[in-house]
Amino acid sequence: MAQFVGLVAFSHLLSPREIGIFAMLVVFQSLGELFRDFGLSQAAIQTATLTQRQASNLFWSNVALGIVMSVALYAGAPFVADLYSEPALRDVAPWVAVSFTINALQAQFQVRMARDLRFIALTATDASSQFIGLTAGLIAAVEGAGYWSLVIQMLTIYTSVLVQRVVIAGWWPGLPGRTSGMAALYRYGWHSGLAQFVNYVGFNADSYIVGTRWGASALGIYNRAFQLFTVPANQLLAPLTNVVLPFLSKRHHAGEDFYPFLLKVQLAISVVLTGMFAVGAALADPIVTIVLGAEWHASALLLSILSIGGAVQVMSYVTFWAYLASGNTRPLFHSAVVTRSLLVLCIVVGSTAGLPGVAWGFTTGLTAAWFINLAWLKRCDGMPVTAFLRSGMHVLLCGAVSGSFGWIATAQLSGHASVVVLLAAGVPTVGALYGALIMSSPSVRSLFRESAGPAAARIAESLRGKGHR
Repeated sequence: MAQFVGLVAFSHLLSPREIGIFAMLVVFQSLGELFRDFGLSQAAIQTATLTQRQASNLFWSNVALGIVMSVALYAGAPFVADLYSEPALRDVAPWVAVSFTINALQAQFQVRMARDLRFIALTATDASSQFIGLTAGLIAAVEGAGYWSLVIQMLTIYTSVLVQRVVIAGWWPGLPGRTSGMAALYRYGWHSGLAQFVNYVGFNADSYIVGTRWGASALGIYNRAFQLFTVPANQLLAPLTNVVLPFLSKRHHAGEDFYPFLLKVQLAISVVLTGMFAVGAALADPIVTIVLGAEWHASALLLSILSIGGAVQVMSYVTFWAYLASGNTRPLFHSAVVTRSLLVLCIVVGSTAGLPGVAWGFTTGLTAAWFINLAWLKRCDGMPVTAFLRSGMHVLLCGAVSGSFGWIATAQLSGHASVVVLLAAGVPTVGALYGALIMSSPSVRSLFRESAGPAAARIAESLRGKGHR
């Protein structure tokens, strides 16, 4: 919630150029974050056992990588500024560089909490830190700090997360030393990190192209649309990774087939998020006008296009979990090379048609990646692709039909009703149509009964108890 509130508030307090300047640095900040961890956290989470010495070695490895990346961005600040022809980046980049060391220090504390299945504590520390950072950033923005307010928000969030998790994790690293099992952990991290690097190239190509070709203001417009489609989904998917991955890994190490459970996970999250993306695609114009303001009107079309890709990306999250839980990090890297190369190609080709072309290229690349990853997992791990494909296509088709209906209706009525009326009428209409289509699937109805059954039983038991009294 704090991320979404920040997205809205900063859009009203800052200009597209100011947001674009910070978005230019996010490209390099994301790269530094990747290298300062390079798959070591995932290696620590998925392994069957993790000794104190192993965890300590991974902690110091993270810290060393974090310091290296901080120094690299600090020294490279002039290059970054020249690359974008934006002198302001010379001053901002060194402060952003500090984030790598802060996050490196907290990485293994997060791993310890995830391995101990302390998911409520993980969520609480993240949510409270988001709120603290948002408060600090908004105060700075109101005081006229401009793009510096976004830097203040980011560093405050990361520092708060570090302090809280160090205090409550119940773990402290020892000195590094030789121990068995480190080679396997580093090998897993290496393959996972390579795959993440390839993903980084694919997922940041759009921002890099927009920033270098059209400047900070255009990147600000694109970034707001991109954030509107990613922030709500990431609020669910990012924390869910800390829950799902340890659970799947434990099943895999126990010799159990985790795919039936993963299929239910795909169905549950895709039904929820695809409905959200259908509403976003259909009502992008009134959403952007109300949420961000009229200044950001150009982001509306981009949001509609990117929402299509967002629905497909939910399915790709599931394949990503399958790769990691089954230990198939090398096939993950190989598939990432193919899918992200294709994604970059689609973005480059699409950029010839301006910002909408970049968005369409991104969406096309995400769609192709899902099909490729399904085929790859069938070959390397025997994934029951047909079931996942059938389930995913049903949800996506329902989202496409309801979203298209809403988009056409909104376009026809936009000149005859206010944006508030369009949004107030459009959300329940698109939602009702989507819900009716979704419930036509027996698997969805079965999942709904499984979820609603225990809750209904508890309510009935409670009512019976009150009746006896």
